[in-house]
Amino acid sequence: MRLYVQHPGRTGTIGADIHLTDMLTADRLTPSLIEEEERHQPAPDGPHCDLLVDLTAW
Repeated sequence: MRLYVQHPGRTGTIGADIHLTDMLTADRLTPSLIEEEERHQPAPDGPHCDLLVDLTAW
């Protein structure tokens, strides 16, 4: 599943890919993991986001 989030201090939207089976963990950890810029990937084909963060292997 892809979550779309906006950081209050930044412009643009980040798409975070997560596994549905890990929803409770992802819900608690996603904000801190999304802020780690080394996880950011460009999203040239993402119509709803500017950056992607892949948390499916986390």
